[in-house]
Amino acid sequence: MSIVFTRQFATVDAAFRHGRHISRQEYKEYEFVSHNFDEIERFYLAYQCRLVQHPDGFFYLLPRGDLIPTRTLPAAVMHLGQFIALKCRDPDITRTDGRIDTTALINDLETTIPSETLSKVYSRKQKEVLSGERIHEEVRRALRMLAELRFVRLEGEDIVPTEAIARFMELARHGNDPSEQASITMQAMRGVVLEAQEAGAEDDGSTDH
Repeated sequence: MSIVFTRQFATVDAAFRHGRHISRQEYKEYEFVSHNFDEIERFYLAYQCRLVQHPDGFFYLLPRGDLIPTRTLPAAVMHLGQFIALKCRDPDITRTDGRIDTTALINDLETTIPSETLSKVYSRKQKEVLSGERIHEEVRRALRMLAELRFVRLEGEDIVPTEAIARFMELARHGNDPSEQASITMQAMRGVVLEAQEAGAEDDGSTDH
């Protein structure tokens, strides 16, 4: 019997279609995809999708057509993902098993990024000015989306980045402003899609596969 008729495949298929990542931390799903990569890859080709294994090991689905739509991460989620990816290189983080305290992360955001920038990035409406607890609420909202897509795990107040956080590293290297050619390369090879949001437009909570 083909593996596509099994419960295990249904589990990973549902994850991939929601834009989630399967890392080594999801041991059973990861082993299943690793052992059956060729068959799963052929299955998704019919949906005009590419099953990708990132150099860091994790798997994700990269849509190429319109049968399974590509959605775009909101600006707040993109920004927070890059910030966490860069924090993962901090020696203090490696000494805590890669864990980042949520309150400490928010404090770092507030001390390293101008308040005007935070308000613009984390405001659901560009004309709305946010500060204090409202900024904290929007950061936590973005954090929950990162967890839903399995870029991180949330364990109480601890943030545990997964391998998939590496998808933000290449964008972070360009300071969130890559050249046109770099943008094309990242979208084609890594599935990184930059949000094109008009001033005043409302964030619809969409996500990126």
